[in-house]
This record gives sequence, C-alpha cells and structure tokens, in this order.
Amino acid sequence: MQVDQSNKNAKPVVVIGDGWAALGTVGLLVQSGVEVKWIVGSGARTLFPLASMEWGPGVATLQELAFKLGFDFGEVQTGTWIREFRNKAFREPFWAKAPTPAARLDVKNESLWAPECQMVGIFEARWDQIIPSELDEEIRKKLLSGQYTNLERIEEVPVNGFTVEKDEVRGIKLGSGEEINCSQVVYADRWGLIPGLEGLPKALSFLRKREPLGILQASFVHDFGTSLGVPAQSFFSPLFRAASNEVERHVWGHFSSDGRRSIWTLGLAADEIENNHEIGKKLRRLKGTLDRMFQGSDLIPEGKADFAATIVNEQVRFEEEAFFSEGAPLEEPVSIPSVSGLHFLTDGYGPTRAFQQVGALLGIQTTPGVSATSSEASPNREQEADFQQKSV
Repeated sequence: MQVDQSNKNAKPVVVIGDGWAALGTVGLLVQSGVEVKWIVGSGARTLFPLASMEWGPGVATLQELAFKLGFDFGEVQTGTWIREFRNKAFREPFWAKAPTPAARLDVKNESLWAPECQMVGIFEARWDQIIPSELDEEIRKKLLSGQYTNLERIEEVPVNGFTVEKDEVRGIKLGSGEEINCSQVVYADRWGLIPGLEGLPKALSFLRKREPLGILQASFVHDFGTSLGVPAQSFFSPLFRAASNEVERHVWGHFSSDGRRSIWTLGLAADEIENNHEIGKKLRRLKGTLDRMFQGSDLIPEGKADFAATIVNEQVRFEEEAFFSEGAPLEEPVSIPSVSGLHFLTDGYGPTRAFQQVGALLGIQTTPGVSATSSEASPNREQEADFQQKSV
C-alpha cells in the first residue's frame, strides 16, 4: 500500500479489536506506512485452536503479512493433520474418508456441533517452521516493539460510538471522553457490542441470525518436551462423560513447536456462558478428556500418572462471543450504506475467514498458500490505492 508521506494533515485509520482480523489489518496498514490508532476495545481475543488453519484465501493474507514484516517460516503445506481420538487411538477425522470436497464438507457439518465447524476445515494449511499460534505471537511482538512510530495502541478504554457527518465516519468516541478524528474505521471487536454504539442506524440486518457462542481455552505449560512430531498435528475428542441430554461437543487442541506448551479449546452453550459453576465443571471435564486421550501415550513421562500430572502452569481464558453457530461465513467486510468509511470484520467464522476479510478489505488478491514473494501474491494496487486515498 503506497502512502503519501508528504501529506502532513493525513488522518489516521482506527482499528478496533484485538483478534485475528484486527491484527491482520493493523499489521498490513502499519507496514505500509499508514498512521493507525489500534484500539483494543473489549480485548476479546481467541487463541488459535489448532496447529494448522483451514485452507483458504485467508492463509495467503497471513502469509503476506508475515512476509511484509520480515518473517520467513517456510512454504505453506496443505493436507489433513487433525487426529480424532476414538477406539483408544488417534485416527484421521471421519470427514477425511468422504470422496469429494463437497461430501467432506457435508459430513463435517453434520457431525460437529455448529460453532466447532468454524475451527476446522476439510483441508488444512500449515507452515514448515512455525504453528499459527506462535506466528500470531511473533507478529504482535514485532508490531508492539516500538519500531513503528505510525502505530499507537490504546488499551483499557471502551469505545462509545462514532462521529458521523454527512453520512461519513469522521471519528471515534471513547469512554474516557476523548474523540479521535480519523479517515476510516475498521471495527473487528465483538459484534454483540455494536447495537450499543452511538452514531449507527438502529436496525443492522447483518447482526441477525449469527448466534454467537462462547469458548473456554486452557493453556498448559508441561514439564516435558517431545520430538514425536506432535506439534505438526492437532487433536480432538468428545468431551468426557457427556450428559445424556447434552449436545456432543469436542475438546480441540495442539502442542507448541517444542512440545512444552499446549492449548485446548472447548465450546460453551448459551446457558453456560454466565454460569461460573458450569464453566468450572467444563474445565474439569476438559482435563479428564485429556487424561483419557493420552493415557499410556509416550508423551507421558515415566513416573507421571496422567496428562494432568505433567502440567506445571496453567492459564484459563473465557471468551463470551467467540464463534458464530449460524449464518453464512463472511468472506469480506460488511459495510453500512448510510455510513461510508466504516468496515465491520469478525473472527466469528474462524481465523482463515478473518484474514480473508482483511485481504478483501485491503485488496490483497492471492492464491491460498502461494508464497507472498510470488507475483501471483501481489496485492491489487488499484484497490490498495483506493483504500489509501480514503485513508489520507
């Protein structure tokens, strides 16, 4: 994205949110020289649930971002690296046996709980040298290192609404009373907060029939490492001891590249989101599921009774609106005809779709998985120029 650095009166672009879509937008704009105000907003952020991503255009957008920030983690590979625990062994997921991609998608969607379908694709993509959760951390570290003077990150201040003049967004109103003038706004925070923001029409049809559901994520540090190729794979298994009237849900997770850390994700039903007792029960059942999955595994060192015995530190995260259970997955940002310069992105359909929306917003036209150095991965300069012209 080309920037007119001679324009001393250029207004910044405001990006609201802290998840995948916000990170991708901030990184690509900042690297291109655009002044960005990064407002964390609610702070909602979902960790990558798997060691791979759903194969799709969003993978290429993330690859483009990594390349522009100076990272090279090898070529993108495609395949199926998710393993389901069943019959006391890890096997390829049930949808992998379907004869066509369409059949795979049907089997997956029919077999998994609706919000879980956003976590996994019928084909996966991964890098040679890093897993997505670690790539996310490296990108954040680079952006917040202080080397980008055109980036300001604003934390712990809520967004109250937008300043709109002549059907065009002109600024952001913060809970502190401060107003930030801007050229455009990219809203990538929780969509459940949108109806309460000032300056927007009361009826926003794109918010309907999405049905957001929460997740519980547990990050464990272990007293063992592994050289068994485990970091290249992800695992899932039905939640241990499900009640007879409970929808079947699964525990999803993966290990870090050195095998010393693992991240596990469990979806929560609507009636469990505000029930701390139920969330506590689900955490205990999540750990019980992991004990069952890895019982007798070579991952469990001698002298350790089970998986839980290898945990030396744990962090538990709860996100109230993580994945949508209904609605067509979004592949591009949503805009409001009556308010130009305002773009809505969401993480609710998984990381690949989140980065795909970023690519559509910024005009990055790439073939999924093609190296960002390839001419096929070059952004559409006309779209870049159009967005930048509005930004300055």
